[in-house]
Amino acid sequence: MSSDRRRLSGLPLFLIAVIALVVAMGGAATAGAMITGKQIKDGTVTSADVKNGSLLAKDFKKSELTKLKGATGAAGAAGAAGAAGAAGAKGDKGDTGEAGASAFAPPPSGTVIKGGGILSAGVNAAAVTLRSYAPLPFTTANKLVDVGTTNRTLWFGGNNAMQADDETDSTACPGSSSEPTALPGKLCVYITMAENVTNGSGSLVAGDFGGTDPAENNGFYVTATSTATGVITVRYVWVYTAP
Repeated sequence: MSSDRRRLSGLPLFLIAVIALVVAMGGAATAGAMITGKQIKDGTVTSADVKNGSLLAKDFKKSELTKLKGATGAAGAAGAAGAAGAAGAKGDKGDTGEAGASAFAPPPSGTVIKGGGILSAGVNAAAVTLRSYAPLPFTTANKLVDVGTTNRTLWFGGNNAMQADDETDSTACPGSSSEPTALPGKLCVYITMAENVTNGSGSLVAGDFGGTDPAENNGFYVTATSTATGVITVRYVWVYTAP
């Protein structure tokens, strides 16, 4: 019999039982320290089992992190209004085109804007008067004026034979069809081609043609009278210089 066994045999039975219990508890503690997820029943770990502030972003799937989105915040204050954009040139327009809406406020002083248009249609007789509306892609600072001489702002420039003499002003419109120019506050129209048009029959009208629509700073009309049966064609360019 070994000395260890002899020592144990001399101990009271209740003391031996206590020692056995301590050894058993120590073994259980060791086993408990080695518990893994396989030994944990699914769905049993709750928030109370996790230390507050211990989880990191890397502990979650990326797809789950994208779901962590709060409610939309209140709208911020409106920013300051930006400057008005520059007006682009208007393309060719048919002889029955309707007036276009104004796209911009009056351009800054000194701004030069150019565009063009066409009047073209077939007529079955001579002395037929046609007109074509040219809408402006901006609003002029002042209404276009098509009568008089002192305050008039809408003129023909150049010297095409179709233009009426009292409709042409080389001072207000000192340029040409290849280099259209206009003095500040003037809108000048230069004829680039005129076919089957009676000499001196061309005229300019501001805004609505004889109506009540206040469109005198949104566009103008070019009118011409046919010489004979056939197609009447008038091509033109225009230029405006903001006062």
